[in-house]
Amino acid sequence: MTEAKTTEFERALDEALGRALPAPKVPHDFPIRLSVALSRATESDLTDLRARLEKERREQLQTLEADYMRVRRGTFGTLLGVAFAAGAVAVIVMPWVRAHLGSYAPMAIAWGGTALGLGVAFFEPLRRTLRRWSDAL
Repeated sequence: MTEAKTTEFERALDEALGRALPAPKVPHDFPIRLSVALSRATESDLTDLRARLEKERREQLQTLEADYMRVRRGTFGTLLGVAFAAGAVAVIVMPWVRAHLGSYAPMAIAWGGTALGLGVAFFEPLRRTLRRWSDAL
């Protein structure tokens, strides 16, 4: 019963507002002008949106390129450091290895470097696998 009263009240309120506030007079071509204005506003909104998105994309690309260059410089520095360290270790270890292995010393150092490189490359995947196995137990 309250719903019927609410609906009746809203209808009466709408009628009273219609009498108190008459609708303004509009030109006969108002709907056409309104749709044209809305389409222009939409076009400018789309143009602004496109410009903002392109600017955001350019900024993201600049950030990505800067990060890429930082990683490249870091990788290059690490590579130089590792190469220098490997050369220093080879110079220090070579006399000892040559004394113990003779003519096989260069081959032993090459195989040792290969083993070390493979260990570095596969350390993280092996560690993850071992962790998974230990968690499964």
